Order: sequence, then structure tokens, then C-alpha cells
Amino acid sequence: MVRSMINDHSSTLWRPESEPIAAAIDHVRLSYCYLDDGDLDAYCSLFTEQVVLRQPGSTPISGRAELERVARTRRCGKSVRHRVYEVFGSGRRVAAVGRLNHVHPSTGDGELDLDFIDVFTVADSGLLSGRTTFLFTPACQF
Repeated sequence: MVRSMINDHSSTLWRPESEPIAAAIDHVRLSYCYLDDGDLDAYCSLFTEQVVLRQPGSTPISGRAELERVARTRRCGKSVRHRVYEVFGSGRRVAAVGRLNHVHPSTGDGELDLDFIDVFTVADSGLLSGRTTFLFTPACQF
């Protein structure tokens, strides 16, 4: 017997993962807003205690306390802005595609714009349990 994809209360398709993924997509969108605003407490609250972040050129960051420490260190003296073009998800994954702008006013290094894709893993709780970042760098940097 095939289970109907329509529930009794709506004419829309019923998907078991739709609510957790919808919440996770909201968490991902909020994460960039919180980072850009410098609200690192709110940013870290979107992640599980066992979060693991992987970024190019860095060792993985493990745990919410380490995530907060590294985020505060990276934030110091820098202006960061994310322009998120698209966020989508399926199963236990949410991906965000965008452009990152770093301004380093204290060092005089100027601006750096990079395109990125972040792939997030979603925990049973709906919080984010992992993030892997892929950066698209200009060819002249190789």
C-alpha cells in the first residue's frame, strides 16, 4: 500500500522532512544575519553543542564553545557582510550560496570578496550540527 502524500488538513504535499528542513533553512538564513550584525551569542545558539565546522585552510572547529571563541577572534576589527543568493535543503542538509565581503579597516588590507557555498548538516533537534564551506577564489590567488 502506498501512503498518500496529501495529509488530511491540507491540499499541499505532505513530506515528513518539511518542517525540520524549513526550520533549518530559517536557522541558516539567520546565521548570516547574526554574523553580519556581530550577535555571536545568537549565532552560536543556532548550533548544537557538538557542532563541527570545516573551512578551507583551517583545522576543523569542534564544539559550540570553540565555535564562539573562534567567531569572536575572527570578528575582532573586521567588518563581514554576507549576500546570500539562495538557500535550499533536502533530508539532513541545507546549502547556502552567496558572496562574502571582508573589510579589514584596522590592517589596511582593504576588501576581499569571495563567492561561497556552505553546506550545513541538520540535527534531529533542528539545530545545525555541521557546516562545510567551499570558497571560489580568483585564479590569480593560486
